Amino acid sequence: MRKRPAIMWSLLFLIFIGYIAAVLFNINDNQTKLEKTAYNQWRSTYLKENNEGTFIKTNPKKKADISLSEGHGYGMLITMEAAKRGWASEKEFNDLYRYYQNFRISKDNPLMSWRQKFEDDKQVAIESTNATDGDLDIAYALIEASKQWPDSQSNYQGAAKKLLAGIKARNYNATNKLLTVGDWATKDSEAYSLIRPSDIIPSYFDAFASFSGDDFWKTLKISSVNVLETLSKQHKTGLIPDFAWVKNNKVTSAKKDQVAGANDGNYGANACRIPWRLASSNDKDVNQVLSKMMNFFLEKNTITEGYTLSGKSLSSSQSKNFSAPILYAANQKEAYGNLVNSQAWVINDGLSGEDYYGDTLTTLITLQMNQK
Repeated sequence: MRKRPAIMWSLLFLIFIGYIAAVLFNINDNQTKLEKTAYNQWRSTYLKENNEGTFIKTNPKKKADISLSEGHGYGMLITMEAAKRGWASEKEFNDLYRYYQNFRISKDNPLMSWRQKFEDDKQVAIESTNATDGDLDIAYALIEASKQWPDSQSNYQGAAKKLLAGIKARNYNATNKLLTVGDWATKDSEAYSLIRPSDIIPSYFDAFASFSGDDFWKTLKISSVNVLETLSKQHKTGLIPDFAWVKNNKVTSAKKDQVAGANDGNYGANACRIPWRLASSNDKDVNQVLSKMMNFFLEKNTITEGYTLSGKSLSSSQSKNFSAPILYAANQKEAYGNLVNSQAWVINDGLSGEDYYGDTLTTLITLQMNQK
């Protein structure tokens, strides 16, 4: 008679384990469905092919096609995440790689032209300078591709090394020891001391140092994080601007219309990527900068589209390109579970099919939240 309770408890334990397994399976299954749905919708809406390869159309529903190196970097990262899940082939990635190769500034300059325009699949305009953020993402994607397909006929590893060397040679200010915003910001121009804080990606710099064996990237990380810490301390919110000036050992936020528009000195469409850019780093100083920003967002009932550095909202509207990076960062840090709940709408609502920037960041972050 005494054996029955033991048998009963064993059965209950097995039932409990089975229930937990079923719950976890459903969670994983739902996550996979969300990821695959986002990826397939993004691919069908924003990827386009021409004779030069595959590019990301940044102006959906318009007759002319505009491709940006920024978007191309995101596209290569998204396709890499899809390839790890078996949803994209090397050919699909290689077509993106081929397009990058065809729109390098020159055979001797591996940086990618920051903008290309096509009408009826014919090239009508191409920029002869680069934007640093796009090339950083392309370089990282190429490193990942060299790991994913080590026996590929395409030399992703060699291309990544050349691109990193190009960034070092053409997108670096040796005076302030920081990346410039592009190779057009030359030594003899005022823009030489201009930085885009969202170009500071500590986890990339660690990966580049490990991949290349070049300590330049370690030094760059140290000087870059120091600037982020300085900007973070300048305001109680910890918010960081779209652009900043670093000259004569002084770090100052850009002012309105000094660079690209009214929000140059605000937490705007460039800076909105910063939580995502920082969240993959395990560096203590980086986490302090991120935590200060996240604590500001944690106090908000609704996160809107942009803020002044003092914390005043610039809009009454929500925006995926602002909320998606915050969702990613919150998902990486246990203390911000409330932000995961409040910002999950960016994934649950699906893609609009009309907003390249918001849809692309949402797709990339949806996949990277559960990296393979």
